[in-house]
Amino acid sequence: MLLSKQQRFVLDMLQCLGCARERQLTALLKARFFPEDKPVPQGFLDAMLRQFRCGNIDLRREDDVIFLPGKRPSSTLLEAIDVMLELSDGNPSDLWSEEKGPVLLRFSVTGKRVSLFAVLHASAITGPDVRAPPAIGKAERVVVLLPEGCPPPALHIPNKVFYALGQKDGTHRFFAPGEN
Repeated sequence: MLLSKQQRFVLDMLQCLGCARERQLTALLKARFFPEDKPVPQGFLDAMLRQFRCGNIDLRREDDVIFLPGKRPSSTLLEAIDVMLELSDGNPSDLWSEEKGPVLLRFSVTGKRVSLFAVLHASAITGPDVRAPPAIGKAERVVVLLPEGCPPPALHIPNKVFYALGQKDGTHRFFAPGEN
């Protein structure tokens, strides 16, 4: 099946991430292919997904979550994607998810300089089952997703660490260690 650039991009994002919400894919499409002042047309992504099904490209959909067969959607990964979109203003330079280990998602943002980020969930780095700190590059900034009501864990790594706390409106509040 011949794919347009936008279709190839959506398929690449799903293969890279494993799953994404419809609004997350739409935000990534907008940042990559549409001018700032022009919104993504309503139904644009739905039309792509229908074309994928007609072309024997197997995708699954549960509510607003789109994922590849054999991969189960992860609520923590979906939240990590939300954090990435907020920090990169919807336009990460590069991104990849990791299936094993505490790091859910790594991405970079290009501005005056390249910033690297690693997103982890607090449950993956605290508790009795944690044996070693996560493997994180020296240049990466660490974002720890906090469940509601959970105090920020102390991390003993030399990286810049900050926390993301989900808000009721779907956005996140970011704060540094020691901030309230």
